[in-house]
Amino acid sequence: MKIEDFASKPPEFILEDFFSGRLRGWGIVLTRMGNLQNRFSIEAEGRWEASANTLSLKETYFFDDGHQDHLTWTIIKRSPSEYDGRETLIEGTAKGEQTGNAFHWTYHREVPASDGSKARFGFDDWFFLHDKNRMTANASLTKFGIQVATLNAFYEREQAV
Repeated sequence: MKIEDFASKPPEFILEDFFSGRLRGWGIVLTRMGNLQNRFSIEAEGRWEASANTLSLKETYFFDDGHQDHLTWTIIKRSPSEYDGRETLIEGTAKGEQTGNAFHWTYHREVPASDGSKARFGFDDWFFLHDKNRMTANASLTKFGIQVATLNAFYEREQAV
């Protein structure tokens, strides 16, 4: 896939709009052979600071084996379609591109396991906006350049009461 493939696909995915506020999500991780590795739920909350072009996003993944993964992102909008991201367990900077209903994000990150250890994986993430309140994410996880797992997640914005 190429990000250009989505240029004319609506609705337009504006990262800072979708991830501002509270979100919930759920998903699965599949092994390289397509077997279910684990399930998870997600709680997230983001805040957009327009004056700094910065999205602050906190995500917690709750895995069915009992372990959790906490991510605290600082995402800077560099242009209408380009983003850079930092997170405490990321090596360097995550690079992102948006066009049409898609957002593409790549980075390397230390991922905590249920036994407390951490392993470094490459991430190739694709996000697809369905409507203003729902989005699907698909991530390819690699180790030494070989795909070892895929992660599929579904996010939904929580509605204000």
